[in-house]
Amino acid sequence: MSVLVVLFAAAGCSKDPAPAPTAAPEATTASPTPAASATPGPTATAGTMELAFSVDGSGPYLLGAKLSALQGAGQLDEVKTGGETCAQNTTARGKDRWKDVRMSFKPDGTLYVLINRSTAIPTPSGAYLGNTLAALQSIYGSLGEELTKGGGMAYLVTTTSGRGIMFDLDASKKVIAMVAGDAAYLKSSFLGGTDFC
Repeated sequence: MSVLVVLFAAAGCSKDPAPAPTAAPEATTASPTPAASATPGPTATAGTMELAFSVDGSGPYLLGAKLSALQGAGQLDEVKTGGETCAQNTTARGKDRWKDVRMSFKPDGTLYVLINRSTAIPTPSGAYLGNTLAALQSIYGSLGEELTKGGGMAYLVTTTSGRGIMFDLDASKKVIAMVAGDAAYLKSSFLGGTDFC
């Protein structure tokens, strides 16, 4: 569990312009072996960890960030307020390497949910889109729980901070999206079918 906490913390350090401390690469290489052998796709390395999708977000897109600040820095595409499902909220897409990360902002402009649909952005622990439920269970162990609602399935990983990542699963129990936000909110939204509004 201490390795997982170090890995989640390492993702938050990537916005620092100074070189990463020597402890970060060691934590990166500590990804559990079962994840590499039980999952398709590349293995997480120090280079890909810069793009890690954590419970806090990814890159410049961190929970709690303000819409106005991200827009002012030119870091958002497809900004839209008033969608069909969440009329009061604003949605946007990341730019460049984060183009497959979508965000939802509350009416006050606070980023509260991120959805990762990129096959190139893993979690700090090495989970990728396309991983199976069994692979997620081997990576996260007791930190995760299975959720089912109607025909939908998800796997929610909750950290001690109260934030989490919910892995949306298809019918074959493979990850098709990752959602970061408050874990209790992610769970209630999935089970209630509220589309994170």
